[in-house]
Amino acid sequence: MRDEISARIDVPAEMIFLRPLDHFVRLLLGQLPAFSGRGQLINDLELVFDEAFTNVHRHAYKSAEKGPVSIEIKVGNGMLEFKFEDHGESFDPSAVRTPDLDKPAEGGLGIWLIRQVMDEFLYHSEADGRNVLRLIKHFPPPES
Repeated sequence: MRDEISARIDVPAEMIFLRPLDHFVRLLLGQLPAFSGRGQLINDLELVFDEAFTNVHRHAYKSAEKGPVSIEIKVGNGMLEFKFEDHGESFDPSAVRTPDLDKPAEGGLGIWLIRQVMDEFLYHSEADGRNVLRLIKHFPPPES
């Protein structure tokens, strides 16, 4: 296998695609030597993927008609990256409040949870109206 693999998927930001995408992410990571025996990490990464896709669906495209989202998954050189690109509404991640875990509310945990699992959370809007979210997880090589 090559040192780095990359897959790109372009779909409408419709929830009907979430489950098949989840399965793809889980099966892909499960086949990579770097994730062998790391079931909890795969669970966490699948959850992060879910949250990011759901946020594009709910917040970037608030109307009933959902726009496209391009998803790129890269694995190699001791890191995994999920990159989401959309043309929906942008947001300011620094304006998202840390949830009060002692008084849980419905919703509002997605970005907090993503930041708990991932090592890097990078978001910006391009001049062409494209929003780019890059979620990066560094991992040690598999144990021998």
